[in-house]
Amino acid sequence: MSVNFGQLKTQIGQRVGDMSTTFATIIGYYINQRYRELLRRTNWNSIVPDYTITAASGASVTAASTYTLPVDFGKELYVFNDTTNKDIPHTTMEQLVIDNPTTLDDVGSIDAYTIFTTKNTSATSAEASAARVNKVRFWRAPGSDNVMRIPYIMRAPDLSGSTDELVLDCETAVEYGATADAWTYKRQFAKATHFEKLFEQAIQNLMWDKDYSPNRIPMMAVTPLDRSEGI
Repeated sequence: MSVNFGQLKTQIGQRVGDMSTTFATIIGYYINQRYRELLRRTNWNSIVPDYTITAASGASVTAASTYTLPVDFGKELYVFNDTTNKDIPHTTMEQLVIDNPTTLDDVGSIDAYTIFTTKNTSATSAEASAARVNKVRFWRAPGSDNVMRIPYIMRAPDLSGSTDELVLDCETAVEYGATADAWTYKRQFAKATHFEKLFEQAIQNLMWDKDYSPNRIPMMAVTPLDRSEGI
């Protein structure tokens, strides 16, 4: 049964014997910390396959070639120009400046893109909860509107509301890990060590369930040695 963010905080507070509002806030931080660690270690991913941006022509070419990506953006799979039917290669912001020192603000065909992270200084309603935002810059700015397809791997957002639920069936592991952190905060190190071991075991169980199923047998690709080479 799924357990939401508020229920996790309550259960951990009950385990360590501290149900105060102040400690619940601390527990919430520990929950998100373990949640992010677990998603990374189990290689969780979910893909948004049909995300597009319209790279619009405009008088301000710098603004026209830079766009804010969704708050759940993790990594792009590729960038494809639907208008010109062309794959767009990736480059870094540093390399873009090195290769095009005098033509950064040119208008023309889009021949490269770069994605960078920056501080959110002008949040809109779609970005209000993000301290940092990912942006994509196209080089060059198009002379007319171009539709850019950017399928991407989602980044699971942190839990914040009491009814927020985890994207993966990993509530037990997260509870064990956050409980270990809570006991460490209380300087109960033996109890923290116990729950840390439970956390690691729960991750192993999750990875087993993820990688093995009745209709799939993991196999190694075996390459025979060439006896003629004296091996």
